[in-house]
Amino acid sequence: MSAPTITSIHIYPIKSMGGISLTEAEVGMRGLQHDRRYMLISSSGRFLSQRQCPQMAHFHLDFNANMTGFLVRFHDDVLEIPLEIKINQNQVVEAKIWDDWVSVLVSEKTINDWFSERLNQPTRLVYLPNTSLRFSSKGEETMSLADGYPILIISEASLEKLNIQIANNTRDSKPMEMMRFRPNILLGNLNPHEEDTLGEFQLDEATLQVVKPCSRCVLTTLDPINLQRGEEPLRTLSTYRKFDNKIHFGANVICLKPGLIQVATRRTTT
Repeated sequence: MSAPTITSIHIYPIKSMGGISLTEAEVGMRGLQHDRRYMLISSSGRFLSQRQCPQMAHFHLDFNANMTGFLVRFHDDVLEIPLEIKINQNQVVEAKIWDDWVSVLVSEKTINDWFSERLNQPTRLVYLPNTSLRFSSKGEETMSLADGYPILIISEASLEKLNIQIANNTRDSKPMEMMRFRPNILLGNLNPHEEDTLGEFQLDEATLQVVKPCSRCVLTTLDPINLQRGEEPLRTLSTYRKFDNKIHFGANVICLKPGLIQVATRRTTT
């Protein structure tokens, strides 16, 4: 088995919004530091995503100049939010993410109003504190507000194969960009879909373990620029990556030992 290399690292501080590309990141039991600790909820307390609000794809994030908070950009508008919310300063509410109810902290009114105005619906930005427990789909590991598992990995070779398949099947279809699939860690030096079978492996200081291939949903068919839905990549993936009526692309991963990971620093061992 090949030893994977890290070619890029990404976090998504607000669930279902734009990501931030990093050269290094701390990996903990909940996933990458700052990854999916925030999410938007509706007036009923249920989480919002691009499935219901495609315009969330037009919110982009970055760190502020001194790395003490995040800048959220929506077209020409910019909002600053803190890296985290303190439990003794904000209201605690219960929010629903898929089938889970979790205790979260509500952002201040000016922040909630900013998002509500741009999404044209009442919404609140909430934060998952360290004191609030949420477990992975496997049921044993604490995690962030990600869908089912703390970390998602994909190999460059898997994307290259997909785009070759799409080009062979559809003349007019443009190549898929990796950000459609929202990985945390992009890996090099692997064969297509070899990430599915890495098992327990080391990336720099962190020890990780693949739990299962990642099942992909209709969200991958949303063009993040024009917000139009198409048939790709699910149409092509279904021709060679469909198992038990689920389409697989990338792998769900948990952390066994926390540590720092870096882009293109050194090879891992398996």
